[in-house]
Amino acid sequence: MLTPSSGALGFGRALLWAVVVLALSLTAHFEAGGHLPPVEVIALLGALLLAVTTLAVRRQVRWPGGLAIAGLGQYALHQVFSFLGGACAPVLLPDGGAHAHLAGSVTGPLAHGACVGAEPAVMGLGMLAWHAAATVATVGLLVGVERGVWLLASWLVRPLVVEPRWLPVARRVPVLVTPEAPAGSVDLHVAPERGPPTSALVMHLAA
Repeated sequence: MLTPSSGALGFGRALLWAVVVLALSLTAHFEAGGHLPPVEVIALLGALLLAVTTLAVRRQVRWPGGLAIAGLGQYALHQVFSFLGGACAPVLLPDGGAHAHLAGSVTGPLAHGACVGAEPAVMGLGMLAWHAAATVATVGLLVGVERGVWLLASWLVRPLVVEPRWLPVARRVPVLVTPEAPAGSVDLHVAPERGPPTSALVMHLAA
């Protein structure tokens, strides 16, 4: 039986929620001026987010549930991005120049030293606005997709019923049934014998 809450369709819904929440969270964090963690960390966060959304999509996700999933996801991802995406301290390279590098963006033989510190955990107004916009966009998009998926599934599993517009109505006609004598019964009624004609009848015939 086709059901959106389990199987391949349920996994697809969970994967869609995880991908959209993570992608819009990364976009909002970056556009607000935040730093992004390495790709390996982003992949790990996506796997954890997929595990959460797999549990959440066992039922149809509507606006309240969608706001909870997307809002908590945006907040948690912001905290992780802020903790793991801090800026690196300036370090001296072999050529004597001082350069500052961002976490997750320093690769190659010229990268030396380690990142220290992290971004502020408290959201600024710009960061808050971007994450709030990402939350609303996520819910607005995916709740519409959820409604369409569940509606399609309900139509596919709906039994095919053909209802005729008109059928002749058969009327019952009462039939009189005379009771039959049971087998082996004897009729005890005996007709009276006829006697001679009465005197009044004889006088009438003689006249």
